[in-house]
Amino acid sequence: MKRNFLTSLAAMLLSLVVSISSNGQLGVSNGQLSGDFASFEKSAVRIESSKVSQKAVKDLAKSFKNVSGENWFEVKDGFVAMFDAEDIQYQVSYDKKGNWLFTIRSYRESKLPEDIRHMVKSTYYDYSINLVQDVEKADTPIAYIIQLIGKTELIKLKIFDGEMQVLQTLNKSE
Repeated sequence: MKRNFLTSLAAMLLSLVVSISSNGQLGVSNGQLSGDFASFEKSAVRIESSKVSQKAVKDLAKSFKNVSGENWFEVKDGFVAMFDAEDIQYQVSYDKKGNWLFTIRSYRESKLPEDIRHMVKSTYYDYSINLVQDVEKADTPIAYIIQLIGKTELIKLKIFDGEMQVLQTLNKSE
């Protein structure tokens, strides 16, 4: 069950990577991060690291020194490496030339920076933080997408450049 959940989560996050890279920007300052799983299924292909730009492979090894066993995917505009390290799931995106584009990390509340956690919990103190995704891109503050679970609703938040915004609210069925 846990493996199926993690596999589904990884697939959804890869679709997020594909949609972000195909747009060429993060869209975190004024838009919602979202992915299209159908387009990911059509465009992403798992490949061996020998078929990836060697610049990307070297950058990944330099940036994440203790990582091995990563999975590489070819997407429309480049490559994505996926791996787990220290209870964090990583998706690292590169363009066709091997230049780093961005990194998405997915993790639980315990890994969330204290200041971000305080910002969320001071407003949503009766909610549990279910999942955190942060998106890092050069010369841009880290964007946080946080999924909250309450008694009657689910909330997806975005925190970017010190501002918190509700992206989506769903009512739980009784």
